[in-house]
Amino acid sequence: MAFALCETNIEGVNVVIGSAGQASLAATIGGTYNFTHSTFANYWNNSQRQQPAVLVNNYYSYTDDTGHEIFEPRDLHAANFTNCIFAGNGNIEFVLDKIEGSSFNYNTRNSMIQFNDINKDFENIAELDFSNSNYQNVILNGDPDFRNPQENDFIIGQNSAAIGKALPTLFIQDLLGTDRSVNPDMGAYQHILFE
Repeated sequence: MAFALCETNIEGVNVVIGSAGQASLAATIGGTYNFTHSTFANYWNNSQRQQPAVLVNNYYSYTDDTGHEIFEPRDLHAANFTNCIFAGNGNIEFVLDKIEGSSFNYNTRNSMIQFNDINKDFENIAELDFSNSNYQNVILNGDPDFRNPQENDFIIGQNSAAIGKALPTLFIQDLLGTDRSVNPDMGAYQHILFE
């Protein structure tokens, strides 16, 4: 049995997606996703979390009448992340999960990614090789210096590795209306001095 599904298309600027019991952003079933100056941070502590802050794939999965899990390919037309922060209380907070049989287009530029594969579970996955050309100016495992991540306060402070590392874009104000036309920071917020 095959299911007809609509494709998802999301254009997000100055987006903050916080803690969730699973993935904060599950960009699944293919589609088109374009995020600029967004912060994806998952510091969920109410139970064991199995998913990263951001999960992107190109398929739809379901269990058929016989109890078998079926994976149907769905084209991932684009998953573009520019000037974003991916962080959380897990070792790996950004996962691209590709199956063969449909397109898988992605690009991450000037973003900070928390990805510490201590168990080497992802070492042979080409889409998670941060030295490939789909990643430009990525900071791996930098400190975002969030003000209070346990309370979903993801404003960055003066010790953040994201300061001044974003590409200039047409989006010259952060989520709070602060100017970022010069030396923009990664994520949805320009940094502040914490009191």
